[in-house]
Amino acid sequence: MSKHWTERMFVERPSLFGATLEKAMERASSEVAGLEKIFSQFSVPANGLVLDLCCGMGRHSVLLAEKGYKVVGVDLSPQYVSHANEIATRKGVAEKVEFRIGDMRQVANVLKDCRRKLNAVINLFSSIGYYNEKTDKEVLTQVSSLTVPQGVLIIETKNRYWLIRHFLRRGIEYIDDDLILIEERKLNLENSRMENVWKYYKRQGQNLEYLDSFELDHRVYSLHELKNLVEESGWIYQTCYDSFNLEPVQMDSNRMILVAQKSG
Repeated sequence: MSKHWTERMFVERPSLFGATLEKAMERASSEVAGLEKIFSQFSVPANGLVLDLCCGMGRHSVLLAEKGYKVVGVDLSPQYVSHANEIATRKGVAEKVEFRIGDMRQVANVLKDCRRKLNAVINLFSSIGYYNEKTDKEVLTQVSSLTVPQGVLIIETKNRYWLIRHFLRRGIEYIDDDLILIEERKLNLENSRMENVWKYYKRQGQNLEYLDSFELDHRVYSLHELKNLVEESGWIYQTCYDSFNLEPVQMDSNRMILVAQKSG
C-alpha cells in the first residue's frame, strides 16, 4: 500500500515543505498577535495551556510561550519537531513549551499523560482536511475531550469560495533563491477536494534539477461546512475572521479563522 502523501511530504522529504515553513516564520509575530486578541476575547488565561496541533517548526508555539502561555505542540514530522525544540531552546522557552511527535488522528493518545486540560487548541495553516471529513470530526472530538469547559478552538484554513472564484490550474512559487515549486491543481467539485501535484526543483544556473513530487489530496471547506463540522464534534461555533487582523470573513476572503468554544 502506498504511503499517505502527508508521510511522504512531512516525514520522508520534510526539508522541501520545510522551506515553506521557514519562510512563514516572517509573519508569525502578527499571527500570534491576532491569536492573543482572540484568547483575550474568549477568556483564555494568561498562563493557559495551548495545544498547537500540526505545529510544524513551532513558529506559533514558541512565540506563545514567550508571551507566557504553556504550550504543547504536536506534529507528524520528527524533523520539524527537532527544529522546533532547537528554536525553543535558543529562545529560552524550552521549559514553557513541549513538542511531541505524533499523528493528529491519535492526538488523544499522544497527549494521554498531560496533567491538565487544554485551555485552547489551535490548528493553523490549512492543517485540517488532510484525510477526510470523518477523520476531521474524530480529531476535533478528541481535542474537545481534552479541553476545559469554555476552552477555545481556532482553525485557520483556506476559504473554498475564494478557491473557486480565483482558481488557477497551474502555479509557480519561488520559495527561496534556489528552490522552486510548480503546482498542477484540480478542484474536484464532486467532493470539494484539491487534487494537486507539487513538483519541486532546484535552480542550477539556467537549468532546473528535479527533486521530488507529491500528489496532494486535501479537503477544502466552506464556512458553513466547517461550522457544521465543529458543532458535530462537540464545539459551539462563535465567529469567523478573514485574517489575523480579525476582520469579518467575506465571500472573497482568502482564508478563514474559525473560533469555537467548548460548552460548560
